[in-house]
Amino acid sequence: MSGRMRVAVVTPTLNAGRWLAEAVESVLGQDCPDVEYVVVDGGSTDDTPDVLRRYGNRVRWVVEPGLGQAAAINRGWQMTSGEVIGWLNADDLYRPGALREAVAFLEAHPDVDMVYGDCDFIDASGRRIGAYPTRPWDYAELIRRAVNFVPQPAVFLRRRVLETVGPLNEELHYVLDFEYWLRVGLRHRVVHVSRTWAAYRWHARAKSVRGLTEMAEELLRVYADFFRRTDLPDDLRALYPEAMSRACHLAANWHFWAGDMRSARKYVRTAWHFRPWRMNLTAWKVWLFGWGGPLGLHLVRLLRRGRLRPSGWPDPLVSR
Repeated sequence: MSGRMRVAVVTPTLNAGRWLAEAVESVLGQDCPDVEYVVVDGGSTDDTPDVLRRYGNRVRWVVEPGLGQAAAINRGWQMTSGEVIGWLNADDLYRPGALREAVAFLEAHPDVDMVYGDCDFIDASGRRIGAYPTRPWDYAELIRRAVNFVPQPAVFLRRRVLETVGPLNEELHYVLDFEYWLRVGLRHRVVHVSRTWAAYRWHARAKSVRGLTEMAEELLRVYADFFRRTDLPDDLRALYPEAMSRACHLAANWHFWAGDMRSARKYVRTAWHFRPWRMNLTAWKVWLFGWGGPLGLHLVRLLRRGRLRPSGWPDPLVSR
């Protein structure tokens, strides 16, 4: 494990000073010999500047007011030259040895352009609360399931990926990572390594917790654009009905948990349009409890927490 390849890590941040120091320390504490680290601040008004000043020249940071997350990451990648690139959000962490192991794998497998490891879920205090539902790489399965089983904090790419698929889509705010995996998988070899490389912090201020309905709409737009691609092979294009059905069921689930029962029912009907007679647990939940509005949502929450919780009852959020 020579670690000859330089790694460029970018942390986009906006008013995440509460957790930023932990993210920075997890990067600076890596035993990888050559790391470029850039923090791109979108104009924080909390203690973010004070946190960053504590590290002196150990952390390169710029303030770019108004930049969204994707734009901040793209800006950071432009500022660096490392052959291996990644991004770590300000509320997430790298586990010890992550960068060294990722670099070693890419050095040993020159045909692999994206590698990802496993990831923990941690709470606001940093306590482990579970494991991210990571799965081995299967591009068709990623498209078909409409569930992001690739944990973004544990992903590392070769810079040459930017030359073929371009930067992150700056119009996206919730599923920018999932959309990028769709683009990368179409042209590059991706591999999963069964090592825990990162921790994703689950807290009330996280975008994917606060923006359920917006995330649902964005996911469906991404799928619509993806299946309009002219370079999509026939075997992948054939996944369109199933993929759209699953994406609509996921959108219905997110709208249900956000309390928007009307939209939840709409997306269940749309899913039925793509694949008639395919009723999954989300569809039954929406039809059985959605008519009760807030009362139905409260009942489902009681079922999830109490003795009546069905086996395998899905979490309302299964992707970033």
